[in-house]
Amino acid sequence: MNTYFAMTLAALVAVYVVDVSGFTDAWRAALARCLHVKELRPLPPFDCGKCSAFWASIITAAILGGFSLPAVAFSALLSLLSLPIGQTMIFLREGLAALVSMLTRWTNLNG
Repeated sequence: MNTYFAMTLAALVAVYVVDVSGFTDAWRAALARCLHVKELRPLPPFDCGKCSAFWASIITAAILGGFSLPAVAFSALLSLLSLPIGQTMIFLREGLAALVSMLTRWTNLNG
């Protein structure tokens, strides 16, 4: 598999987990309850979409043996695009939810 394609997939997964899924908020809330504090300070790269996309793609490139200056530049580009990537994922999720809702209503009316 192409190293840059794998880096892109790693960045997509990182952005999804950190920014879209809500997993980061859930574990931060659980950790705050365990530590008996109201709120935790930000913990980059674990709760920052840009940081997690950058480091996930850098680590992927290093594991696959494609670590180079162009790979670091591509990781920076993926990090820069983390916000539009997350917004696109949210748009697709909401669009699919609306489509399923519309199909469910249509099936109930014609069923």
